[in-house]
Amino acid sequence: MSRWRWRGNIALLGVALAFFLYPLLPNDDVINSDWPAFATGARLIVADPGHLYDFDAQRRVELGVTGGRVLVTLGIHGILPFLAPAWVALIAVPFDLLGTDLGGRLWVLFGLLCLVAGLYLATRPRPPTAILPAFAAVPTALMMLNAQLDGIVALGIGAAVALRSRPYLAGLALGLTLVKPQLVLPVGFALLLTRKWRVLAGWATVGVVLLAATLALNPRWVLEWLPALSSTVQTGAREVSLPHFAVYLPAGLQTYGLIGLTLFAIADALVLAARRPTDFNAVAAILVIGGVVSSPHALPSDLVLVAVGLAIWGEAGWIEWLALSLVAIVAALAPAPLPAGLGIALMWWLTLRISLFRRGRVPASAQ
Repeated sequence: MSRWRWRGNIALLGVALAFFLYPLLPNDDVINSDWPAFATGARLIVADPGHLYDFDAQRRVELGVTGGRVLVTLGIHGILPFLAPAWVALIAVPFDLLGTDLGGRLWVLFGLLCLVAGLYLATRPRPPTAILPAFAAVPTALMMLNAQLDGIVALGIGAAVALRSRPYLAGLALGLTLVKPQLVLPVGFALLLTRKWRVLAGWATVGVVLLAATLALNPRWVLEWLPALSSTVQTGAREVSLPHFAVYLPAGLQTYGLIGLTLFAIADALVLAARRPTDFNAVAAILVIGGVVSSPHALPSDLVLVAVGLAIWGEAGWIEWLALSLVAIVAALAPAPLPAGLGIALMWWLTLRISLFRRGRVPASAQ
């Protein structure tokens, strides 16, 4: 390893350690993140599961979570609503029992640990330093500051990659991605098209278990959840995916536009992945990155899965990592539709590059 490579790894390790230390410092970012929404879901699924997606009930509970502070979000009654699948509320219960502040900090640390584990599993047998460019990047900071669930999704993807020689277990691992199922649509389509039935069976097994557990608490939650999801479709949201542009269509065409753009982006990922049928890492990377660009709802923090895709690929250099971090910064701060435009351009460039790449140099991860 060259001297510059060694120094670079030390710098990245320092950034990674800072991510883990930040949630332990005195600050109010736990309240200003999405954690209050998850804590609200946790409290409702225990005390009043029949009103899990009732915005009025969420408002009352969330005011207790935040100590009376009203949060600002686009058009949703001054609260951050709980819009995740009901089983996410169950996952959040033990954290909420520790209190809003301590539970929120541990929730953030849990997400970071899941991301580290997912990256490690996805990059084996490469050295552990291979995960540093992906972890010590701006998308990880956004995931941490927003207390988001992408670390769990990354763990599911990484474990599935590590277990690919044992298809049913790989499918069970993919069950973790069901905390944000909209981010892995190309993976599901690819498994169907290639008839990976054992992987799909493992994935479905987890889905059935989660569905049964939550339906026992509220048999109507799916019917209540789907309409609530429409509140995420907003013109001013900082989305980074192609389907977001459906919001600029006439009201009567938005649903059709959302479906059409989602299917187009999925098809694009599948076509690009099909160009590399013998390169598992390239195919997996394209499908993971394509999952973000084709998601009906993807925010700048979800770009952490683009980092996971690049880590799986293993050929990314400093240009790709720098571009990812720069786009993530702009997407987090700029008004819509710039985040979507930049996010789509970045992800299409990366997936096209991976699809066309031919090994003729030493992989960046091994330099």
